[in-house]
Amino acid sequence: MHAIRRIPTAIDQIDTGWFDSVLDRPVANARILNVIHGTATKVQAELTYGDGTPAQVVWVKTGLEPHSHEIGSDQVYAGETLFYRMLGGKYETRTPDCLFADTDSEGNSALVLDDLCKIGAEFADPVKGGSIEMVASGLRSIARYQAASWMAPELAEIDWLRNGGSYRAADVLDWVWNPEHWQDYASRQRFALVDPSIRDRDLLFRTHTKLQDDYWPCAPWALCHGDAHFGQVYALPDGEVRLLDWQCVQVAHWAHDVSYFLVSGLSVADRRAAARDLIVDYVGALREFGVTDAPNVDAAYEAFRAYAFHGIGWMMCLVEMQSEETCCAMAERFSAAVVDLGSIDLILNG
Repeated sequence: MHAIRRIPTAIDQIDTGWFDSVLDRPVANARILNVIHGTATKVQAELTYGDGTPAQVVWVKTGLEPHSHEIGSDQVYAGETLFYRMLGGKYETRTPDCLFADTDSEGNSALVLDDLCKIGAEFADPVKGGSIEMVASGLRSIARYQAASWMAPELAEIDWLRNGGSYRAADVLDWVWNPEHWQDYASRQRFALVDPSIRDRDLLFRTHTKLQDDYWPCAPWALCHGDAHFGQVYALPDGEVRLLDWQCVQVAHWAHDVSYFLVSGLSVADRRAAARDLIVDYVGALREFGVTDAPNVDAAYEAFRAYAFHGIGWMMCLVEMQSEETCCAMAERFSAAVVDLGSIDLILNG
């Protein structure tokens, strides 16, 4: 007989007894299929149920990495369990079915999510990026959940969300722009892809802080994924694009998700060619989904220019969290966008 273990602290604890203790139906057997290490630990398992219902493939998402209780990562994991307990399935986020979500008093968190492969999900490659059409589909999905949550009074009452969620609680900017971290990462390949004119740690930290403190809380706000880069993307057979990994969910200005997603998903050339048209489409989708006070295109494009800055933080992303190849692709895209769009001047002097 297995003891009840609410949150696993090692891979071997994700076993039949643990699943049986946390799920609503009896688990007769659990077989681990795959383990993926990264920002979080993801464990794929096949569950056989004791009540005769069909076997099911699920993913456990938890924090069993060396960095999982450092640099505020435990706050980030907890942010996603809060999302699934309070917001999953609401506001047209169209997230996977969640079978379990909890955080214990020690800061350990775990989710059990239904496998997306059974609905034909194809996961995006952040290094390659996407087509203009795929990014347009993703922006439409963002417009859908933002329209459903646009200036929603009940969201304004959740202080944790309105104050930056787990991103702010984990003091992410403090470690991203830490001087020693900067010195350590300045020799990495990604730095060569950042425009020399913006390789200034103090300037980037000051700009990022102002964006976080003064811009993100501005109206019009809505539910934001908070980390809506192209590596979080999957597409369905009908072309709909959705987002995974709601760890940094927050209530913030709508452009926080839109800019981060658009710049991260396109090559520099495609972003230069298509960004304004994509913003036009996003604004049109907001109106289609019922936002009568959607911004006009000129105001929306100016917001896009400012909020595009956020992704420059990829130049400091830990190698334990993302591959150097991914960080290079993102650093190049966001560096070019920051320079092209005048994001720093707009944030500091706009």
